[in-house]
Amino acid sequence: MIHEILEVDESSSFDDLAVKFGSFLGLPGSAPTNALLRAINDPVYAQNLIISRQSAPFLNALLNDPGNKMYGVEEEKELTNKDLIKRAGTALLNWTKSGFTVVSDEVLEKREDACLSCEHLVKPEKFLQKLVTSKSKDTIGKRAADCVCKVCGCSISKKIKAASEACPVTMPGNPALNKWGEPKY
Repeated sequence: MIHEILEVDESSSFDDLAVKFGSFLGLPGSAPTNALLRAINDPVYAQNLIISRQSAPFLNALLNDPGNKMYGVEEEKELTNKDLIKRAGTALLNWTKSGFTVVSDEVLEKREDACLSCEHLVKPEKFLQKLVTSKSKDTIGKRAADCVCKVCGCSISKKIKAASEACPVTMPGNPALNKWGEPKY
């Protein structure tokens, strides 16, 4: 249903879809990430949004429905350098506690595939993020080496290797799993 309304094709970015959907609903900007993900995965919710688009109170209630939380993250906030340093320190400490354990090649590929198809995968903007990324290569574990996660700020090629790390984004439609398909801690 949503795919037809938004005229989705392989060249459409997630941000483009959020803008189109926001415009379709009469919003002043993009549709919230969670609401769009839920509308894509839940036809009844999508239909309710479409029906309610002429009634701001009903539309706002649907867009702010607590059930949307299971469809990814709330709106991303801009990560500061302090946030990035704190998260990197915590990740390093956890990895140290795990004995510097890395995942198997099979798990590495599964995690990387999930990240490569994720709307939160971006090129680094912060200087600190640029320091830890490297050139992307066509080998497993290095295909997203020049990218970071917009949600947590981590370098993808580093995060996916560490057994102690987890994706911060919830699997759409399954709040028990993260986007890597692993149980949420």
